[in-house]
Amino acid sequence: MFDLLFKNGNILTMDQDFSKKKWMAVSDGKIAALGDSDCPEEAGRVIDLEGKTLMPGIIDAHVHCSMTGIDYKGIDLGGIDSCQGVLDAVEAFCKKETKPRLICGYNMNLREDMTDKKLPTRYELDEVTGDHTVMLVFWTAHGGVMNSKGVEKSELPDEFKYVEKDGYFNRDDVSFYIIGQIYAQHSEQDFVDIYTNLANICAQYGITTVCALDGMMTRDDLDVEYLLKVKDQLPIEYVVYTQTFDYEKVVRNGLPRIGGCLTIDGSPPQLTAAYFDPYPCAPFTRGLLEYSDKYLYDFIVECTKRDLQCGFHAIGDRAVDQIVRVYQQVDKEIGIKHLRHRVEHFSLATDELIEAAAEMNLVGIPQPAIGNALDLGEKGNGFENFVSKEKAQRHENFNYLIKGGVMVAGSSDSPCSPLDPFVGIDAVVNAHNPARRASLDTALKMYTWNGAYVCHKEKEIGSLEAGKYADCIILDKSPYDTPDAINRDTLTVLETFKRGKSIYAAK
Repeated sequence: MFDLLFKNGNILTMDQDFSKKKWMAVSDGKIAALGDSDCPEEAGRVIDLEGKTLMPGIIDAHVHCSMTGIDYKGIDLGGIDSCQGVLDAVEAFCKKETKPRLICGYNMNLREDMTDKKLPTRYELDEVTGDHTVMLVFWTAHGGVMNSKGVEKSELPDEFKYVEKDGYFNRDDVSFYIIGQIYAQHSEQDFVDIYTNLANICAQYGITTVCALDGMMTRDDLDVEYLLKVKDQLPIEYVVYTQTFDYEKVVRNGLPRIGGCLTIDGSPPQLTAAYFDPYPCAPFTRGLLEYSDKYLYDFIVECTKRDLQCGFHAIGDRAVDQIVRVYQQVDKEIGIKHLRHRVEHFSLATDELIEAAAEMNLVGIPQPAIGNALDLGEKGNGFENFVSKEKAQRHENFNYLIKGGVMVAGSSDSPCSPLDPFVGIDAVVNAHNPARRASLDTALKMYTWNGAYVCHKEKEIGSLEAGKYADCIILDKSPYDTPDAINRDTLTVLETFKRGKSIYAAK
């Protein structure tokens, strides 16, 4: 007898043929059988779907999990467009906290997006934060500002002492050092609670697997060390990518992958993404490359020798050009195709580079929601602040990668865009700019089978097929019945299953 049986359903398998079934049986956490007729009669638990939709659990291929979890305990500054508005929000939050603690704000606008073109200084924050240690981070996660207690806890080295002036930090190496120092103030139990809470939120969203791009943002990669201790006890699957250049440590931890947002360049709104041409909004710069070709080459060679899949953050065309060509050199010398090395964001590339990436079996991890948020179609394309009008159409447009044969998986880059996968799926199907749109088939594939492929798990998860784990979600209706808007108002996750066990059920 089967452990679990789903019957009378609209089952979207997301297999290579996009086949649909009416029933699915589960034993020992794996899919035992599927069919259209001759449905089994009995099982330990029988769920009559009554025409509702069953589909694979969502896979988010790029989440900064510890940062996202920490943010959920902090202040959401999204939508606040003035310095005084930020200070008011911080003061109100801090007053509710009776005991001094570390408080992090997130989603803060950059200075240029504030109506008054100002950010709070450390001393202005001091006036409203009391005895709390406070750090506010931009929506890009590549910089921010902190109060004096934050400056103290950061233990700034001499080369970063200039941050003491007003508590503001922007450059990637400075930002990641400071964020790492502040996040490391959390205890091991804090991190266990953070990952547990995040897993429960993911389950509510229908997410059963995340690629956890952690480390780097916490000193000594402490978050990864704590996650590895407890990940098998948590309801969803954390596929751990350690953002470090210490490949020996990753090997010692028994992980087959390394990197994630190892930043080749920075963030366009902060003028640190690396382009070939100067920024139209700031002609004095074309951004920064963080590493030399030789450094990246040596690292990728050593990782490839150890069978470690690598991942690098590359946004600007100069950064994408650098990492793809270094990958290409290593491939010609020792071969990399089997490892599916990653390019996170892969935001702007020529057809020539995309063809080279496809030939090497590189995979791309874009964030459709971010592209949709910056390109508003007829209302204006925000990418034109950073690149020419022609390049702005290609910037963060995953369709060019797909057309060129690159495997593309959907992701949120949470906390830089909402963790909710419906936001990303809707951004694929209903983007403001028609040139950024793709079919619902493509969107669902990006967040299921493709997500499994880019982390070497397509034989285990990503589609509903016999022998794979029973990671699946019940929706009140089919996404194909809501083509004009895919969101929480049009679709509801009724229940989420990981390996055949219910990890969330709507009340």
